[in-house]
Formats: sequence, C-alpha cells, structure tokens
Amino acid sequence: MVNKTIEVNVKGNAVKDEIYTLEKGSTVSDLLKMINVSDDVDLSCLNLTMILKNNDVIILDRKVQKEKISINTASLLELMEIPYVGEKTALMIIDYRNTHGSFKSLEEIMEIKGIGLKKFEKMKEYIRL
Repeated sequence: MVNKTIEVNVKGNAVKDEIYTLEKGSTVSDLLKMINVSDDVDLSCLNLTMILKNNDVIILDRKVQKEKISINTASLLELMEIPYVGEKTALMIIDYRNTHGSFKSLEEIMEIKGIGLKKFEKMKEYIRL
C-alpha cells in the first residue's frame, strides 16, 4: 500500500514544536493554512510554493522588531528608513522640527503635508518621539 500522507516537523520560537500530517504533494502554503500563523511570524525566508517531503523540518520564527525611529532626533537617512517616508517627506519632517521645535506627540506629524491619517496609521509602529 502506497502512503498518501507525509509528516512535517514544525518548530521555532513562533510556534509550539509539533509534527503535522499532510497529503503528499502539499506545499509550505498548505502547511501554513493548517497552522494558522500570526502576523508576527517571519515568512520572508520560506518558499511558499515548495512541495513538502516526508520528515521535512520547517522553522517559524518571529520577526525581529527594529528599534523605533525618533522623529525628534533622526537624521535625513534615518527618517528615510521609516516605511512610507521618502527623501521629500523626510526633509519636510526636519523642516517642521527646525521651525516648530520637537514634536510633542506622534500625531503631530500629521501636520506635515502628505502625512494624513491613513499614512500615519501605517507609519506609527515604526516611529517614536
């Protein structure tokens, strides 16, 4: 009798070590659907279309959280590391800082042209005072 299933070992700091049984021909993506991974899992090094083989080991670790960037002290290049902030916006942040002094709240950054509520919501997890 031909075995129609495979066992895959899943481990890492984002999940409990466990062995999953899948149908032969299943992909990494199929496995992730079974596990229901959270948003803080780093999937960047996984090939989601890779077909799994019996006894494969998949490592799921949490994303490394970079330190938040200070909008009050960051240089032009540091500000440009913030997602959704290019050179033009970074220069406007510095200009605002030079004119008005330090930001008193994160929300104050929305005073800068081009940074509305939607953009702020996307940026706020990467910035600090």
